[in-house]
Amino acid sequence: MSVLLLVISVNHMQKAHFIALIQFLKSYFNDSSNKEKIELFIERAKNENAWFSDYLIQHAMQSIENQFFDHDKWTDFFKINGEPSPNAKIVGLVLAGNLPAVGLHDILMTLASGNEAWIKPSSQDKALIELYVTSVKEFDSSIPIKMVDRLQGIQAVIATGSDFSGGYFAHYFAQMPHIIRKNRSSMAILNGQERDSDFIGLARDIFTYYGLGCRNVSTLAVPKNYDLVPLFDVLTKETWVLDHSKYSNNFQYHRTLFLLNQIPHYDLGNLLVTENEALVSPVGVLYIHRYEQPADLSAWIKLHEDKIQCKVSLSKDIQEGIAFGMSQEPGLADFADGINTYDFLINLS
Repeated sequence: MSVLLLVISVNHMQKAHFIALIQFLKSYFNDSSNKEKIELFIERAKNENAWFSDYLIQHAMQSIENQFFDHDKWTDFFKINGEPSPNAKIVGLVLAGNLPAVGLHDILMTLASGNEAWIKPSSQDKALIELYVTSVKEFDSSIPIKMVDRLQGIQAVIATGSDFSGGYFAHYFAQMPHIIRKNRSSMAILNGQERDSDFIGLARDIFTYYGLGCRNVSTLAVPKNYDLVPLFDVLTKETWVLDHSKYSNNFQYHRTLFLLNQIPHYDLGNLLVTENEALVSPVGVLYIHRYEQPADLSAWIKLHEDKIQCKVSLSKDIQEGIAFGMSQEPGLADFADGINTYDFLINLS
């Protein structure tokens, strides 16, 4: 009687090779000879997703270059987070599509950890992911990365989606190591000590990417008698968002809804502000949560903790708080949902 032994052979990327890849990608996206090719992918991306304006894509790609294509940052990252795993696995990546190339962090972490990346991109953000995968392959065609239509034969998965799809992913991938991400949003906590420079930063946290991302501030927590006028004076200047038809349409729709339903609100001309106990506001709307005592604020934050991606605040009392204007500048170690993706990947068994 013969026994067939199935052995899954997985390619493994060495740390030095990965660092060399990062240096190559930095050069690749600054090489004028690649400009026309890159622009063709960008045009495809704009056709895939009506939200993806030139501004949105260029901002995302510049942030990627600044944060992810930096040799020194990766060198420090490995020192802190450990060496890649010698036991490579095939990792399936189900990517989101709400922001340009938003799944690249998961892709790079998978390769950096010594694992193989099988990517299922969102139909809303396929072209830019293909651009980055193509650039990786131009460095070395043997690097273990590919785009797939279906995730079959994988040994672990990282999947990002909505609350609905997240439940489906959790059930479908229950028998393998997994990270499942659902809807999240961000908040800012104000205490009356803020200056105009803080409000300018907060405006970036609110309006960058038109408010589409999980790191966008959608709710402000303020003391009961907080004067919002100085903040409003800054926010009203961000009229550039109205140049995008989809943002403008969302703003106009909710303005009409608020008026018809007689919902009290402030109309800033580019943003609607209303008091609401929910965390996640629609595009074009900012929620205000007023609190009386710090204990009340802590209780409210605890209630919404599993939906909060970032907390923007000046206060040192806010655990894991980040500075105003920095919510849209995540570094290598700013892991989504507070789950260390790299640690998960290097410890796959």
